[in-house]
Amino acid sequence: MYIVSGDPSMARNTAYAALANQGFTLTNIDDWTANAERGSAGASLALGALAGKKGRHVKLHITCRTVPEGFAITLTQGTSGISGGVLGYMQASDIYTDIYKAVGWSFQNAGVLISGTNI
Repeated sequence: MYIVSGDPSMARNTAYAALANQGFTLTNIDDWTANAERGSAGASLALGALAGKKGRHVKLHITCRTVPEGFAITLTQGTSGISGGVLGYMQASDIYTDIYKAVGWSFQNAGVLISGTNI
């Protein structure tokens, strides 16, 4: 979860842009919630860990809400990578860490990051 300051719409749009830059397609559920997805589920299932970081199917659920400290953006992992066995699971963990860092850097570069923790 990230805690950010400033305009909630700007914070949401910053997170969405960071995910789009990582190759995600976003599907809005409502104004403050979305699903993000990239890669191929078929390739991940058929190739497992051999699908690689860019081909591995990755899903996230993004929730934006007001909290006492500011505005919270939560990324929830939607896939585990288990279809690739232990190697696929470890690869998926690395992918989520990379994504989380990219979103965090986007908030930091915008000057709005108050705090952030891992997915």
